[in-house]
Parts: sequence; C-alpha cells; structure tokens
Amino acid sequence: MNRLVLVGLFVFSVFVIGCSSESSEQAASPTPEAAPAAMLADLEIEDLVEGEGLGIQAGQRAEVHYTLWLRDAAAEDGRGEMLQSSKEADRTFTFTIGQGAVIAGWDQGVPGMKVGGTRELRIPYRLAYGERGMPGGVPPRADLIFEIDLISIQ
Repeated sequence: MNRLVLVGLFVFSVFVIGCSSESSEQAASPTPEAAPAAMLADLEIEDLVEGEGLGIQAGQRAEVHYTLWLRDAAAEDGRGEMLQSSKEADRTFTFTIGQGAVIAGWDQGVPGMKVGGTRELRIPYRLAYGERGMPGGVPPRADLIFEIDLISIQ
C-alpha cells in the first residue's frame, strides 16, 4: 500500500512540475527519468528494410515517402491514429539532412539510411513538436512513429 501511495505522489509531482509556469529549464523539459513510463525517453531507430548503396549523410537531400502515427503505448505495435501519409497523397517529400528543415527526430534518425530502405523512427515529443504540438494534427507532448522510405539521395 505504501508503495502505491509513493507511486501516486511521484506521478502527481511529475504532472504538477509539467504544468508549472516556472521558467527553469528543469521544469520545462523533464528529464527522461521524470517522464511517465508511457512516454519515450530517447529516439528509437529500427531498419525494417536496409536498402542498398551508401547511407545518406548530413548536407545531402533526401527524397522520401513517410507515414506518421501518434504513438500509443497501449497498442500492440505502438501505432495509434495514423495522421498523415505521403504514400496516400502520392507525393514524395524532399529535405536536406541536418539543416533543421524537419523535426530533430528526422535530422537525427534519417542519416545512414540507404536508397530503397525503410526505417521506423519512434520519436519522443521533445524531438518532434514539443510541448505545443502541431495545430490541426499533433497534440501537445505527443510521441510519434514515422515509417520512412528513402526513395533517392539528391
């Protein structure tokens, strides 16, 4: 019983700190240890298909297809609601690696991919759209899952 009370107090304190209006960096950006268990602590990268040739590097342009899901820790594969797919729109997306043109999770998770490869990125909210989310789609503090296909390196 005492253990349950301690866990409840810990969760409540994390919530209060997250809602606090303090300007300290610790309150605004909880450490991975303070994050609820359902939240991702770090970027997770998994190659589903390796691809061929040399891996893409910072400064190169990537042409990709992607599908975006909200991460749902309760779902068997972690994939919650699908929010967007360039495949369904039949339109590729092109960006330069490492230039800040995309969320940090992509700038950190796409390098090393090979043409023809498919990679899954499980991105913690702090490397995605952060505390505010993205109006019209991504809620605040949402962890995301992207499946990315590298079509070409330009």
